[in-house]
Amino acid sequence: MKILILSLTLCFIAFAHLKGQEYFRMSADYTVKVKRADGSMNLTRGSVYYDKNIRELIYRVDYPRKETWVIADTSLFKFRNDSLIERMTIPSIAEFTVFHLSLNSGISDFGLKQSRFKVNKVERRNGSTLSYWKIPKELESTISHVVVAKKGGHLESVFMVGEDNRVMSKQFYRDYQMSGAFEFPMKIIQLIPDESGKNHYQVTEFRNIRINDMDNDALYTYPALPAL
Repeated sequence: MKILILSLTLCFIAFAHLKGQEYFRMSADYTVKVKRADGSMNLTRGSVYYDKNIRELIYRVDYPRKETWVIADTSLFKFRNDSLIERMTIPSIAEFTVFHLSLNSGISDFGLKQSRFKVNKVERRNGSTLSYWKIPKELESTISHVVVAKKGGHLESVFMVGEDNRVMSKQFYRDYQMSGAFEFPMKIIQLIPDESGKNHYQVTEFRNIRINDMDNDALYTYPALPAL
């Protein structure tokens, strides 16, 4: 569960126009497959909804049990039958979700150009452009820097690196769907090493992308959300 939540938060964003039209909300069906280092596996399926003006990331989980997960500000809420069953404090990640980045045409650099991160090195390797982003000193984090790889103008991978130069997370973005200035990776692969160096694997796949859905306003906010 912790791996799934981390990926969703990491996967887990800027401002896009197509003929004067702003991209402001999107939804999709998703499937998340997790294989842990110990060989155990699980599967989660459902739909996700995000409106960048509301900034509530809503996962309506259909399998393995019906639940609704809502990420708002620095909280993750879990509901079952509209009753709150868990509330967790998490980092504020709205501007670094794949949904927010894609709606704002910021996914190609993982939104880092608009953040307080500073690029300190750029290099070419095997046809890809790698940029190294240093985390600001004023931010308390176990992350030292972020390595972003682009190929053919698309975000290819993001590596989170710790102070000891240990890779904390690897994310790979595949199978982009394009619609004007909007681009979205239909598959995200994540590897998270544990303390022994063995990897937890997670594959998130999306389908049925819907942009600027004006017919289902109620799905993009959760009315029973407690006060933040």
